[in-house]
Amino acid sequence: MTDPLLSVVVPFYDVEEYLHDCLESIRRQTYSNLEVVLVDDGSPGRSPEIADAFAAGDSRFRVLHIDNSGPGPARNRGIAEATGAYLAFVDGDDLVPRDAYRTMMDALSRSGSSFVLGNAKRFSRTSGVRPSWTHAPLCTSTRLASHILEKPVFVRDRMLWNHIYRRDFWDDNGYEFPAIRYEDYPVALSAHLDALTADVLQTPVYYWRERESGDSITQQVFRYDNLLDRVVSAEMIFDILDRKASPEVRRAAHEYLAGIDLTAIAQAFAVVPDEDVDRTVGLGQRLVSRLDISMSTRPRFDQIQWHALRDGDADLLRELARFRDEGGLVGNGSVRRLRTRPWRFAADFPGRGRSSASSRAYTFPATTLRLRSSVTQVRWDGQDCLLEGTAEIAHLPMAEPSSLRINLVNGIVRIPLEVERFDTVDQHAGVSRVGFRTRVPLGELASAYELIWPLRFELDLTVTDVRRVGPLAGAREGSPTFPGGHWLTDREWVQPGRGAQNAYLLHRVPDPVVLSHVEPDSDGLLLQILHPDRLQRAALKIDRPSGPVLLPGEVEPDGDGTRVTIRMPAKTVLDGDLPDDPFTLRSLRAMRLESDLGPQNLAWPDHVEAASVEHGDELLSLVRTMFGLVNVVHGPANPSAVRASIEAGAVTVTGREWTSLPIEAMSWRRFFPGSDSYVDVPCDIRRDEQGWSVTTPSARLIPEQDQPLQPGAPAGEWTLFVTLPTGDSAVACQAGLAAHLPLTWDQDGRSMVLTTIADTLRLQVR
Repeated sequence: MTDPLLSVVVPFYDVEEYLHDCLESIRRQTYSNLEVVLVDDGSPGRSPEIADAFAAGDSRFRVLHIDNSGPGPARNRGIAEATGAYLAFVDGDDLVPRDAYRTMMDALSRSGSSFVLGNAKRFSRTSGVRPSWTHAPLCTSTRLASHILEKPVFVRDRMLWNHIYRRDFWDDNGYEFPAIRYEDYPVALSAHLDALTADVLQTPVYYWRERESGDSITQQVFRYDNLLDRVVSAEMIFDILDRKASPEVRRAAHEYLAGIDLTAIAQAFAVVPDEDVDRTVGLGQRLVSRLDISMSTRPRFDQIQWHALRDGDADLLRELARFRDEGGLVGNGSVRRLRTRPWRFAADFPGRGRSSASSRAYTFPATTLRLRSSVTQVRWDGQDCLLEGTAEIAHLPMAEPSSLRINLVNGIVRIPLEVERFDTVDQHAGVSRVGFRTRVPLGELASAYELIWPLRFELDLTVTDVRRVGPLAGAREGSPTFPGGHWLTDREWVQPGRGAQNAYLLHRVPDPVVLSHVEPDSDGLLLQILHPDRLQRAALKIDRPSGPVLLPGEVEPDGDGTRVTIRMPAKTVLDGDLPDDPFTLRSLRAMRLESDLGPQNLAWPDHVEAASVEHGDELLSLVRTMFGLVNVVHGPANPSAVRASIEAGAVTVTGREWTSLPIEAMSWRRFFPGSDSYVDVPCDIRRDEQGWSVTTPSARLIPEQDQPLQPGAPAGEWTLFVTLPTGDSAVACQAGLAAHLPLTWDQDGRSMVLTTIADTLRLQVR
């Protein structure tokens, strides 16, 4: 066997629940010339057994069992044992996409750079998979042979597990992880400054696990020893910057540390025990003394916390931290107009008159009070589009008198729409008259005007004496993500959705190619497609990384157009197409109709639910995209929700079950703040030939004690979970159901909302 080219170092400690999936994601890499050095950092539980089993079954894996020393020394030991010419790192609870290492190694072979970094995604059982907010600004596009001197934003690159480093570059610079928490950042920043060049990939190469409680900060993070390590790591960064960085990089790094690390220490005062207050103040002052930033450019609340740390004002630090923890900054804080300076607005932040911060830190200029709006629901009543949403002014509590006007913008013509206002959850997590309903009578408007597409919406909102005018912004998570469209005429489809700059629009799709019918066939799916023009030939093309699949179609005249019949054998579509997503084990493939008139996407106007067929232990499905088009998805045959209703105070959810993954149990699950612990409300499952359904009295879902996962969040939030032979997972919410959500009702004086977030079904209690 030839020596491996890539060494993957995986330290692990107490990750028994996740380690198998992590190592399996590495084992399945399409890049196979690798070794995996597993470092058992004195881990309790079964994690060492899992690692040993992988090493016994795959010669590329080997395990080092060492006494517990922490993640930094464990990584150092793994590096010392690694033999490859390249180094990569993985944490034992995360996942690596199949093509990650091939993609990164290919980039390095083309560029000759010192290292490569790729994009990352966050994932959890309740929130599915979504972009990592930390990495999104770094990986906006693929750039080979870049450098931090050209892109100071790379100072935000503080993790190492989405990188591959050349081993000679690593050794020449003598990198070693310190024996502290937050050990990644000093090494990551040094590498950026020392590199000849670095490659940046927009492609996600790493899946970063998130606690079910989200990003909320726990008591452990605020322990003194943890805070000390954070400050020691930051001081290492300051030293590196002073030795190596340009003024622009230094400035960007100091701003970044002020926004992340300084905020974390300031917030510790909400929970720090009395005996640790003085030394925690000392830690904060150590950090403040090294930060070289213009505080006037920082958010106002951060300015106040910075001054309190500098002054050692522990009492004010506690007030400020608790104010933020209790939701005082939800909606960026509320304001009131100053009588003596009516062009400025006062924020209700603690410490006014006691803080050494400038009085400007407690006031906002009128320019910061911008229009805030969103779409919360989209439905159709005949030719009328019914919209619900919210409209308010940033920072400003909704108060009387207030007025809202909505215009439909048709070119340069503004058409007034009727507006009904109602109370709903506002930007400050309270309830006020920020909700609106409006009706767009498209049929009437098409007769009265020459419509200029897309149609836009203009809001004109006045609260007391503050007036703001602007476009209706895009949809919140939930039903507006998958709005239904409507036929305006026989050949014109209208589709609501987001447009440029997040504005909400009504788009016109002339002469769409339509998926008119789909049903299970003997070995796959049978599709009928209507094309508005006469075709001589047609085929369905499915794009796949391993090469496209072309399925021939039978064409026959249909009025002025053509009916195309296509058989989609599951085996043909699935063979050789491995899952892209290491968490869901699903793949999404684009499809389009190829004909003598060129390629065209398929619309699905009559979509109700996904069309699916089982093939072994996989499910092949046609699904609807956010803009009403058709894609192919394949993966495990997990159950999904297709309908929901509320009756007599009980919520009923109906869905599909598949033979390869039979349902063992279902429950509504609520996670506790800052924890992976949860409580279940079991559901009784009823089955028939249509699928499964569960009905739960909503009174059972009102928590005995309100426990929002973060400030401003619902008092209780439940996710529908299913137990399968493969384990527990959240029930997916299909697009057809999402288009009819949210459902809202009252129960025992509480507001209940059934909605969808991250493609899962959520029930929120407020």
